[in-house]
Amino acid sequence: MTPLSVYVLTYNSERYLDKVLAAAKRVADDLLVVDSGSTDATLSIAARHGARIVHRPFDNFRTQRQFANGLCLHETVMFFDSDEIASDALIDEVLALKARGFDHEAYAVRRDWVVMGKVIHALMPISSPDYPIRIYRRATLRFTDHSVHETLTGYENCGRIESPVVHRTFETASEMKTKLDLYTDLAATDLLDRRDPARVLWLKSWFSPLGAFLKWYIRKGNVRDGRIGLTLALYASSYTRRKYRKALVQLNANR
Repeated sequence: MTPLSVYVLTYNSERYLDKVLAAAKRVADDLLVVDSGSTDATLSIAARHGARIVHRPFDNFRTQRQFANGLCLHETVMFFDSDEIASDALIDEVLALKARGFDHEAYAVRRDWVVMGKVIHALMPISSPDYPIRIYRRATLRFTDHSVHETLTGYENCGRIESPVVHRTFETASEMKTKLDLYTDLAATDLLDRRDPARVLWLKSWFSPLGAFLKWYIRKGNVRDGRIGLTLALYASSYTRRKYRKALVQLNANR
């Protein structure tokens, strides 16, 4: 039986955390929660499920995940977002993998996205379902240098698991706005690292939002998601505009 560490990053994550951890602890030999200052019931929920709880102020998702990765007790690691609920079928499949051994360095897991109670076709920057890596060997993989929408790299072979995890990302327009503000702050930082000149950032802040709306509404399939799909295409447009404008503001402030 291969031992498995499972970690979850949290911040005021009480809404789904009980279900997230209830599923996770069925496969975890080591259950870790890295919290960035929750003031709701997050910590009590984590304690009730027997998780190790470690506190770390949030700076970006990449470094938060790297920190959690370093605290895991076992070589094979699985992780969930605090709004990702593993299906029974996924848990059963992971238990079977533990029993016979993990054949690959990494495993991509099907993830179905739910927004405001509806399964959707796309949410910038992903199409739904997507297949993020959720199981990996710590020795060979690392997170890409992105502050948000970070991914794992460094593996030579990757398995795929079709049993899904359900990502319940936004329940209200207010939650969408909160994530939009956070994600565009982080995306703007990544843009500055590319060292694009101010003129390029200004032009992209005006012309890229329309392209983002059309891409996600028509080509990526939000048109099939009804009113929520229109909202998500507008989210893509707003995300694109804000990240370039925030980067431009930061660039001018640093001069």
